[in-house]
Amino acid sequence: MAVTDTSSDFSKLLAKSFDQEATAHTKGAATYTGHISFVMDAANLLVEQIGGRILQQLCIQQFSSEEFAQTVKLGAYLHDWGKANHHFQMLVYGKSFGKASTHPQAPKVQNDLKQLRCWDIYQGQMVRHEIISGILALQVPSFRSWLEQCPQIDEFKLVAAVWAAIGHHLKTRVGQDGNLEIQDGTGSKLKIYTHHSDFQAILKLGHQRLGLPANLPCLPPNITWTKEELQKSINALIREFGKFEDGLDWEQRKFVAAVKATVMAADLAGSALPVEGEDLRSWMQAVLGLVLSANELQALIDQRLGGKTLRAFQQEVANTPHRVTLVKAGCGTGKTIAAYAWAQRWAQGRKLFFCYPTTGTASQGFIDYAEGTDIEAALMHSRADLDRELLFSGEPDDSEGLDARLIAFQAWRKKLIICTVDTVLGLIQNNRRSLYAWPAIAQAAFVFDEVHSYDEALFGAFLQFLKAFKGAPTLIMSASFTPSQLEAIHKVMDELGESLAVEPIPGDPTLEALKRYEVQAIESVSDDLSEVWEPVLQALRQGQKVLWVTNSVQDKTTQRGCIEIYRLAQQVIQRKLPNLDLHLLIYHSRFRYRDRLRKHDAVIQAFKGDRPVLAITTQVCEMSLDISADLLVTALAPAAAIIQRMGRLNRRMTCDTEGTRLAIVYPWQNPRPYDNWELATGEKLIARLQAIPKISQRDLAEIAASLETQESQPISSAWLEHQQYTFPMPLRGAGYTLTVLLQADMAAIRQQADLRKQKSQDFNRSFFMQEAQAWAVPIRLPPISKLREWQRCRFYPIAPPEEVAYSEEVGAEQAEQ
Repeated sequence: MAVTDTSSDFSKLLAKSFDQEATAHTKGAATYTGHISFVMDAANLLVEQIGGRILQQLCIQQFSSEEFAQTVKLGAYLHDWGKANHHFQMLVYGKSFGKASTHPQAPKVQNDLKQLRCWDIYQGQMVRHEIISGILALQVPSFRSWLEQCPQIDEFKLVAAVWAAIGHHLKTRVGQDGNLEIQDGTGSKLKIYTHHSDFQAILKLGHQRLGLPANLPCLPPNITWTKEELQKSINALIREFGKFEDGLDWEQRKFVAAVKATVMAADLAGSALPVEGEDLRSWMQAVLGLVLSANELQALIDQRLGGKTLRAFQQEVANTPHRVTLVKAGCGTGKTIAAYAWAQRWAQGRKLFFCYPTTGTASQGFIDYAEGTDIEAALMHSRADLDRELLFSGEPDDSEGLDARLIAFQAWRKKLIICTVDTVLGLIQNNRRSLYAWPAIAQAAFVFDEVHSYDEALFGAFLQFLKAFKGAPTLIMSASFTPSQLEAIHKVMDELGESLAVEPIPGDPTLEALKRYEVQAIESVSDDLSEVWEPVLQALRQGQKVLWVTNSVQDKTTQRGCIEIYRLAQQVIQRKLPNLDLHLLIYHSRFRYRDRLRKHDAVIQAFKGDRPVLAITTQVCEMSLDISADLLVTALAPAAAIIQRMGRLNRRMTCDTEGTRLAIVYPWQNPRPYDNWELATGEKLIARLQAIPKISQRDLAEIAASLETQESQPISSAWLEHQQYTFPMPLRGAGYTLTVLLQADMAAIRQQADLRKQKSQDFNRSFFMQEAQAWAVPIRLPPISKLREWQRCRFYPIAPPEEVAYSEEVGAEQAEQ
């Protein structure tokens, strides 16, 4: 493929780079005309099959299905117009015919590129191609006039389509001054190839596919734009966009958000599927129709019941007349079956998302909900395939890499998706993987579990979801809701004009009334925690299982971290119980992911066995461990966390004759990880519980509901509120951890990646990032001054051994800051 000819710098415009060994089909899909055509095909299939469902899901009534479909197709048509420019073509040709290329034409292409390089300091594109797409569509009068004649398209929908085109890479964001400035060092002018035969072929495609006028628009007289001309056009775009956005009502904002998400999904399918050799039409038609049937859901319920009938509370959940239903039920009360019974009515003809707060709870949820069933299910959190040996990506959430795109198709082609809540609520903040899963989210029913554990930012995003997804059946479950959470949910539903039961549906009254717990608070403890050890040792002597939960992995100052208590436990047991055959285990979040899976399984299996157990853990136990302890020892924590920890105590109890089990709570002085007001809720909870001789799950929930909490309210949404600019925002509140690779592991990661490559026989693909995720370790965020000195491998910082020591026994230990 030659770069130059007599009429243009590039004889063939490209939209994507490609490997010289690729098939003719893949190379064709990488061309400018081929790629835009594929994306338009994908857009047409999306709106044809699920366009109506998208409008129903968001309850958009102001626009018809035909208007939505045409706006999406126009956005897909315009999305890569701007790639017909000098800088972008140099970048994509450079990747396709780089120095490593052995193609016979590579030397000529490389020489031509060198001759074409017309700016002094090459730092990238002068303007991103998406912005150029917007300039061509709205700032070139002849093009705009022609586009305005598109059937079903008025000025608003034209701007909406352009916003979708400009935002499809999530990289359009202005500076703090509200301007979008052209990068310095990228030259003084830019060639725009509107006179190229490929661009003119795209104009003709608009007539053929969208019904645009057969008389094509006049082409701009100049093919070279100066930096000043481009900046002037950008400023004009920003002014026009600002006026439009200020006047949008709520339904228009939802319409624009849906258009943008659907165009991004079309670009995902049109980019990835041809590369993988899939037939776009047949694949999309098949997967978009994969939804749950009544028979499949009934089979799941029957399998779970094992010949029994639904309990009264499960039947009440199944019969709820409300689109949005709240369930307040404790651990072990049958919420899983209740959720399936609810889904049998509300998820027929839809996909079904079960959303958990954390990676660990999603993994456990997969086991709870889908293990052993015939319905297809996929873990969708970022490390799913390590748990289930499925396809997984080493790409970050913000990655546009092929692996990140391919894993998104897991949601497209599954009927039941078990995931972290980020997979769904990430949409509210333009998180890439959520947007990639849009075709599944847009036709799904949702179960949100353990909602009480959401932080302020996450719960605010959840409220925005409820507000936007007015047509989506939603089941909200938790062991307890805070008063502010219930008040906020009711407020949103009142604004939507929908009824909601005054109180959440309670769990099984018999199980929730069982007196399971006693609580003992220790006001002060010595450095060696001797006040706690006597009941622990006594329980172990009696062959019992003890769960000890602390609030941090490592705390060298107070010696109250998980690692310090584990080492203390080794010493105490060696002195006091030297001959006792027991399991002493440690489990926290700062292990390599592959080691953490083994630690998780070891705890589960130990609690199933006959030997006494002492498991030293952190907050990771609160939702991801399905175990039943005989004694709980916990540091003081927020009320919601204590309730979750108590959910691991006496969990299997079925009748009063089995008796209560003790929870011991000792003080916590460290300012991290909880704020004072959070710990104060725990103190109030414990004070109330101590006044009750024997405590049930109902007692826990009632006391928790009476505690004062911070007000909950919706937060700003990047997806729904920032229409002219499309960029991701954080979904959760800021944390204290950073995921790294260990310098000592790098050689082993490379070796294992090479073995993966040999096994797959896919020698054109790097498996390093896939393998790296199994070795990734979350650590406490180090000082920025130190972090800047660390090497990086893609998005992973590389932790030197003098900063992070690691053992498979206790995990990562950091040097003192």
